[in-house]
Amino acid sequence: MDALLQFARGPLLVFAFVIFFLGVARLAVLAVLEMSLAYRKAGDQALPLGVLLRRSLSWIVPLRAMRGTRIPYTISSLVFHVGILVVPLFLGGHVAMIRQGIGLSWPTLSPFVADLLTLAAIAALLSLLALRLVNRASRSLSGFQDWFLLLLCLVPLVTGYLVAHPGSNVFAFEVTYLIHLLSSELLLMLIPFTKLAHVALFPFTQVAWELGWHFVPEAGARVRMSLGKEGEPV
Repeated sequence: MDALLQFARGPLLVFAFVIFFLGVARLAVLAVLEMSLAYRKAGDQALPLGVLLRRSLSWIVPLRAMRGTRIPYTISSLVFHVGILVVPLFLGGHVAMIRQGIGLSWPTLSPFVADLLTLAAIAALLSLLALRLVNRASRSLSGFQDWFLLLLCLVPLVTGYLVAHPGSNVFAFEVTYLIHLLSSELLLMLIPFTKLAHVALFPFTQVAWELGWHFVPEAGARVRMSLGKEGEPV
């Protein structure tokens, strides 16, 4: 078990981060290249950067979505994203491991705040799973990847909390710690190749959406020709 833990904490962790950073860099480069191509072909090249920035910020704190039946889903999604992003980055143990590995360090969360965010993220994730189960439209649109990724996100949160509180852990500490490491590393490696890629692509979303409406020159005429309606408004 000690050998497995050392492997998971060492070479496998480095490998997971390499795959993550290379994969994210590839996605970012492809996104920029595709947007540059769309911009060069656009008939209207005026981009409302201020509006796009406000839209991006509104998605980070989605107050506009707080209405009707979307309120529970929006709150759960927001709490989950805050917990799963903030805790891994600012947990004292994680920062200490990074400092030991590459010498970088930054302020950390207090144990109380880290516990609170972790438990809130677990509750929010369970709520998202329940909402997806009871909502017929969400359930019908959910494939294997959707369910698998939600459950996979749950594993490092639960095992991480148990590792931090061995007195509440009914399982062997070494097994729990190993599962925490392996599930976290799998999650890192899957980010660039699954729907979790929005972690990297989020900054480009609103710009890509805006460029999608800036049609290439003569696009309208080509659409009319394809539909056999030359000379008619489309």
